[in-house]
Amino acid sequence: MAFFTVVWKYTEDTDLIDKARGPHGAYLKEQVAAGTIRVAGPFEDGTGGILVAEVADVAELKSVLDGDPYVADGVVVDTRIFPFKPVLGALA
Repeated sequence: MAFFTVVWKYTEDTDLIDKARGPHGAYLKEQVAAGTIRVAGPFEDGTGGILVAEVADVAELKSVLDGDPYVADGVVVDTRIFPFKPVLGALA
């Protein structure tokens, strides 16, 4: 298994964000319960968010991300994926 940090930039369409927020939150809770998403949260200014995922590879990560309503509904307008190696803290 490998860790990846995902940085999302959101649309400026706040109505679209508000509409997708509930399904997005429910989806992430499922992924957290499954152990796939280890950390998730928005930026305080609402312009995007960060996820830390533990998956087999980038292909699995992209499948998980594609299942998120924020991606499917167009809330996410930019995705950046970084391989991540925890060396200190709870994920190490």
